[in-house]
Amino acid sequence: MNIEKVESKGQIFALIFRHSLKIDDEVKFLTPEEYPLQLGLIDRKQGYKFRPHIHNDFHYKVNTTQEFLYIEEGILKTTIFDNEWFPIYETALCKGDFLLTIAGGHAFEVKEDVRIIEVKQGPYPGDKYAKRFKD
Repeated sequence: MNIEKVESKGQIFALIFRHSLKIDDEVKFLTPEEYPLQLGLIDRKQGYKFRPHIHNDFHYKVNTTQEFLYIEEGILKTTIFDNEWFPIYETALCKGDFLLTIAGGHAFEVKEDVRIIEVKQGPYPGDKYAKRFKD
């Protein structure tokens, strides 16, 4: 599989999944079960039917915000930082690539007009509490 693990000092800060990732007619969860944001890839052939289902109510205790970005169009330069703002990884995310930020910080620069789908935990705590910015 085409997955880049961004690590520093034994801690994982991000996972980058390239558009060329293949799983061949299956369901594959790409994150460990203990992550608060579960990321899976589903690859099924025409005619496959998913059984009707309802997800049970469940209360989760989450003490971090993980963020998922899917690059639908364009190019996004991405820098991943550790918890002390030291840059530990830099890459370009292109159409079809996706990113899961797990810890630390990140910065983005649009290199070619982008359309990004973003998913993260809610409810949103408001601008005052949602982020810390590097000076």
